[in-house]
Amino acid sequence: MNSTAFVGRLTKDIVLREVGEGRLVTNNTIAVRKTYKKEGTTEADFIPFVAWGKRAELLEEYCSKGDLVALTGRMQSRSYTNESDETKYIVEMLVEEIEFIQKKAPEKVSEEMIPTV
Repeated sequence: MNSTAFVGRLTKDIVLREVGEGRLVTNNTIAVRKTYKKEGTTEADFIPFVAWGKRAELLEEYCSKGDLVALTGRMQSRSYTNESDETKYIVEMLVEEIEFIQKKAPEKVSEEMIPTV
C-alpha cells in the first residue's frame, strides 16, 4: 500500500506551470514539524510534492508561503536528465487530496468600501 498524509506549512508561494496540452502542475515543498525537539529549537522535514490539474489550481488560488495545509496522496519516484546529461532522481508526494487548515486573513477593507451613514 502506498498512502501518505502530511500536515505542514508551504515553504514557498505556489507557481502554476502549463505542460503538454494545457495541463497545469505545481511543485512545492511542505515543512512538516518533527515530533521531537532539541532543547529550544523546532526541527522539520521538508517533503517535496507535486499537484496536477484542479488540485494545483486550488493550491495556487487559496494558499501562499507559510500557510498550514494537510496533504494526502502517495509517494512516487521519477528521474530525468538535466542539461549536463546527468540523471537526477526525485522522490516526491503526488497530492490526491488537500485540506485547507488555515483560514485566509480577510483582505484589508479600503475606506471607499465602508458605507457612510
